[in-house]
Amino acid sequence: MVHTFTIDESSDKARALLEYLRTLEFVKEESTEEFALSDEQLEILKERRANHLSGKSKSYSLDEVMNFLDNG
Repeated sequence: MVHTFTIDESSDKARALLEYLRTLEFVKEESTEEFALSDEQLEILKERRANHLSGKSKSYSLDEVMNFLDNG
C-alpha cells in the first residue's frame, strides 16, 4: 500500500522537511508537492520518530547540519 501526502511549502520548517525527504532513497517524489510512502516506509519513520522522542537517537537541526557541512 502506498500513502500520499501533501506538504505546504509556505514555511521554512516545511521546506526543510521536503529537502530532507528528497534525500531518502525510498521516497518517491511524484510532484514538487507530493510524496508516496509504503506501509513499510511508514513503519520505518514511526520507529525513527519513537527513537528520536525517547532520546535513543541524536537529532540535529537544519542549521546544525548546514554548519557541519560548511565547516567540514
